[in-house]
Amino acid sequence: SVPLGYFGGIGAASRAGILFKGGNYLDAITRVNTVAFDKTGTLTTGRFEVTTVESTEIPVSDLLSILLSVERKSTHPVAQAVVRYAEKQDSVPMEITDMWELAGHGVEAIVNGRQVLVGNIRLLAERDIPVPKELSDSVSTVVVCAIDGKYAGHLLLSDTLKKDAVDAIRRLKDLDVKDICLLSGDKQEIVNQFAERLGVDKAYGNLLPEDKAAYIERLTAEPDKSVAFVGDGMNDAPVLALSDVGIAMGGLGSDAAIESADVVIQTDQPSKVAEAISIGRATRSIVRQNIVGSIGVKVIVLVAGAFGFATLWEAVFADVGVSLLAVLNSIRILKR
Repeated sequence: SVPLGYFGGIGAASRAGILFKGGNYLDAITRVNTVAFDKTGTLTTGRFEVTTVESTEIPVSDLLSILLSVERKSTHPVAQAVVRYAEKQDSVPMEITDMWELAGHGVEAIVNGRQVLVGNIRLLAERDIPVPKELSDSVSTVVVCAIDGKYAGHLLLSDTLKKDAVDAIRRLKDLDVKDICLLSGDKQEIVNQFAERLGVDKAYGNLLPEDKAAYIERLTAEPDKSVAFVGDGMNDAPVLALSDVGIAMGGLGSDAAIESADVVIQTDQPSKVAEAISIGRATRSIVRQNIVGSIGVKVIVLVAGAFGFATLWEAVFADVGVSLLAVLNSIRILKR
């Protein structure tokens, strides 16, 4: 009764492009009452486009060549957007002798013998390198560059919500998942802007990977919370592992995120989170029906047999017949 129900639920989910790594996660997702979303690549397309380029110390062409050299090995959507833009401008990469990735901040490298920092505003702030004030107030995603400890220029990029992002939040609320929050490494102003468009009340920006992990740990520690985290990046892997149910985007998602997650959405549609919860709840209902039905029929036949009203045929039905009914009932979920 129980395994058949979960096999049916896993099959139904896989048909919808949702992969559960086991029946225990199908059961765990039915208890989820809190969902935390990463922003970039999860609720947004992750397809950034460069809108503005400004350089102060060197020609724009040299700035783009430096950015191309540093960012071309990164899989982050922002880095890929910078590389696409630089290549369109026919930029030529420069020689890199050393490079260090700074989690949640950016990259430090030695390019043509000069120290180069490329990343977000926090990276330059930590190195006490001043940047123009208007960059801190910008609602666009900002990539800044410093050369030999001095601000050299920046790029502004824009991102867009996925087509079903707003619907994903609405469907979760329809399932009585009221506690929904947005976690992002982007500036708070950008996160607030997206949260308002999505209808999400809780939005937290300027978060490093360890900040996200600490927030999820606090949520999971609350006895009345069952937390699902939805993410796609390599930096999201620890958070996916910490949550009660980790859900990764399988298309744009990194291998580390997919490996750490309990559920993988192959289509990269955030609305599939609500669908996964619905399938989990339907599966739990069918499993309960199978258990109650099987035990109920057996008890009835046992009692009838004790009073002489059941024959061998009723006993066969209580055994083999009930098994067939459980199979047919479990198949129903595939048609839902």
